Amino acid sequence: MIETCKNCCILKAFDIDNDIVNKCKSLANIEGVNLEFSQKYLDCKLTLINKSASDIVFQKILDDILDILSDNLYANYDTTLEQCVIENARQRGMKIAVAESLTGGMICSRLVNVAGSSSVLYEGFVTYDASAKVRRLHVKLSTIEEFGVVSEEVCREMIQGLLSNNEIDFAISTTGCAGPSSDEYDTPIGLSYIGIGDREKINIYDTFFDKERNEIRKCVTNTALYLALKNINQL
Repeated sequence: MIETCKNCCILKAFDIDNDIVNKCKSLANIEGVNLEFSQKYLDCKLTLINKSASDIVFQKILDDILDILSDNLYANYDTTLEQCVIENARQRGMKIAVAESLTGGMICSRLVNVAGSSSVLYEGFVTYDASAKVRRLHVKLSTIEEFGVVSEEVCREMIQGLLSNNEIDFAISTTGCAGPSSDEYDTPIGLSYIGIGDREKINIYDTFFDKERNEIRKCVTNTALYLALKNINQL
């Protein structure tokens, strides 16, 4: 809880390392100013509190922290990744579809948490089994046999399957291995691919999280939402 103060600013950032956190804390290490930091599955919240410093000093610290956070910053107010995705997609009149494997519906659930998401979210598939990817998303069986279910190629074809529906403007897909054991293709536990695509291009991102099964799934979910937001904002 924030104590009584002159003013404060909440910043939301994604996947910032300890060096960046320490630099931000060092900047805020003056009398009358405090910086609180929390992180949950790569999603970071920084609360800069001004208890007694001058407004000029506080603004200078805030500006310097914003410079350090740079591209990792996704909001300068208290919000969530899913709220930002829905709000930015709505502003552009976009319809989003999602196809999930290892995340098992987490991305869709997060988007549906946002009031008004029905104006943006068109549909979601949990194609957990390889055959579901073939039947529902038209992933080629030959692609799975050659590259494995957890692969850039399958992730791309999942996006292409979603975008085959002309009602869709923007698509998100995930495929990966969350453990506790590997799959028949000996995929490393923690490896995943995230697909982000629209009518102009498809980007595939590989991630690796050395964590427990459900922590991996939550990290991939947050990463997918963050990458979706970045790509939407570039349109």
